[in-house]
Amino acid sequence: MDMTLDRDSAAQRIWELYGKLLHTVAASLLPGHPEDAEECVQDAVWAYVDAPEKWDPAKGSERTYLCVLVRSRALDRRRRLAARREEPLEDHAGALRAEDHTEEAALRDGLRRALAELSQAERQLFTLRFLYQWPSAEIGHTLGLSANGVDARVVRLRRKLKNLLARQGLGWSGKEDGP
Repeated sequence: MDMTLDRDSAAQRIWELYGKLLHTVAASLLPGHPEDAEECVQDAVWAYVDAPEKWDPAKGSERTYLCVLVRSRALDRRRRLAARREEPLEDHAGALRAEDHTEEAALRDGLRRALAELSQAERQLFTLRFLYQWPSAEIGHTLGLSANGVDARVVRLRRKLKNLLARQGLGWSGKEDGP
C-alpha cells in the first residue's frame, strides 16, 4: 500500500509541475485528437514514475526528459493514426466540382472510386498531404523519403488523381499551398 501512495504522489507532483506543458507538447503533435494526446501524456508520466532511474540528470532536466517522453509517444501515435486512418471525404468535397452540378454524395462516391484505384502508398501520401496537410519534410521523415522525393510523388499523385476524377466526369479545382 505504501508503494502505491509513493507512486501516486510522484505522479501527482509531475501533474502539478508539468501537466500543462506536457499536454501542450502532445496536443501540438496530435491536433484534433485530444484523447490520444491525453493518453500519451499519461503513458509518459506513468513510465517515468515506474522507472525514474532511466532519467539521467546529467543529460537534461526532469522537465526536458518528460517532454521528450511525451513527444516520442505522440509522434508514434501520430504515425499509427496516419497509417490506419480512413479518409473522411467530406473534408474535401468543396474542392471537387462536377460539370453537371452533381450532388455532394455523388462527388464523395467519385472520390472514393478514384482513391480505390490508388496504391496503399499513394493513399497514405494523399492522407498525409491533403487531409493532414503535413509539410514535405514531415511526410518524408515518416515515410523514409527526402522532402524533394515527397514533392515529386505529390506532383505525380495530383496528376493521377486529376486523370482518375476526369474519367468520372469530375474535376479537381483544389490546389494546396506550395509543393
